[in-house]
Amino acid sequence: MSTATTESVREYFADMINGVVTTLKGMWITSKYVWGVTPVSIEYPEVREVLPERSRMRLFNDVQNCISCTQCAMACPVDCIYIASEKMPEGSEIKKTSNGQPIRLLLTQFVIDTALCCYCGLCTTVCPTECLTHSHDYEFSQYTIDGMKYDYLAPDVIAWRDRIVKT
Repeated sequence: MSTATTESVREYFADMINGVVTTLKGMWITSKYVWGVTPVSIEYPEVREVLPERSRMRLFNDVQNCISCTQCAMACPVDCIYIASEKMPEGSEIKKTSNGQPIRLLLTQFVIDTALCCYCGLCTTVCPTECLTHSHDYEFSQYTIDGMKYDYLAPDVIAWRDRIVKT
């Protein structure tokens, strides 16, 4: 055998050994992460994940404390809040919110299209009565886009108040 042939055979076997060694090193690193780490999966829906305190999920408007100021709709960058109000009838009693502000307008429509919402939180920061808040409710998927519009004057949405608003 010539010297060139012997050299190429040595190079071939050196490359084979190098390939086996690097493969074993890679498998060793992978095995540390596969068998060395405890699983973090949860048994959903029996066990629900605890969200961070400042997380922003579904919006909720406590219409009992809403003064119909429309600041939330003006602050919304994607115009997903539809609000309408009218003046209170003459001689009617002026109600007050939980923080003492008078309710001078009668709220006739408050709808949020959550399919458009970018969950930026701008609407909640400008609310003077703090009735519009982000809840920790993250289970609100729908089959259609129209199902993502929530009318906060509807009785079923008002019923969310008991589990969302913390007193």
